[in-house]
Amino acid sequence: MRKTILPALLISLFFLASCSSTGTVYEYHSAKEEHLYFEIDNSLPDDPEMAAYLAPHIRDMAKKMDRVITVSDGIFEKSSPEGPLGNLTADIVRSRATAEMRETVHVGILNNGGLRVPLPQGEITVGHIYELMPFENYIAVLRFNGKQLLSIADELARVNGEPVSGIRFRIVDGQARDVLVDSDNVDPDAYYWVATNNWMADGGGASSTLWEPLERVNLDVLIRDAIIHNLEKKPIISPATDQRIRN
Repeated sequence: MRKTILPALLISLFFLASCSSTGTVYEYHSAKEEHLYFEIDNSLPDDPEMAAYLAPHIRDMAKKMDRVITVSDGIFEKSSPEGPLGNLTADIVRSRATAEMRETVHVGILNNGGLRVPLPQGEITVGHIYELMPFENYIAVLRFNGKQLLSIADELARVNGEPVSGIRFRIVDGQARDVLVDSDNVDPDAYYWVATNNWMADGGGASSTLWEPLERVNLDVLIRDAIIHNLEKKPIISPATDQRIRN
């Protein structure tokens, strides 16, 4: 039996439905610049009117979250220097960025910390993707020269790898070696597009070089939506690694 997964907002609303409508949760008095907080616990009685109001919204959201988008024949987990969950999501982000840009996006880079849960074996629902990617992160596409890209690879190597797509390298003594993009050596004088999430582009993560692109294009695509749209086109998915980062 699948577990119904609700976003935090509806969970909060459902909780409030169990509280008395006469009980105040929070008050703000601007004139006095005071904040008054009231404890909410199970001693508060149910509010039937609030529960009835929220019930259809909860049912509608549950229906959306329980929609099956694909079936996995194994568990997708993250790992370092490479894992099947990171490979899957980085490939999806790079593919979607290429489609949106209408030109080749050479590399995809994400962070393991942004992948919050594994994807289970069996039916994968929309709710599973919300659990995997609960943040409103969108795809950012950044332009770098080859020298910068080699620096990015070194920075990823120092943290024993992050999810990547389109780039391959070995980690030797904390540094990236034999760095390849599309099976070719990185040309220091060439230019490369890199797809990532806005959190990493805005100063998060292990790669400071990502924060200083030659050009940046923000796509109006949430990474969570990109994953859902990609997976719902695939009847079956299989976890896999291909030694894109090796140590």
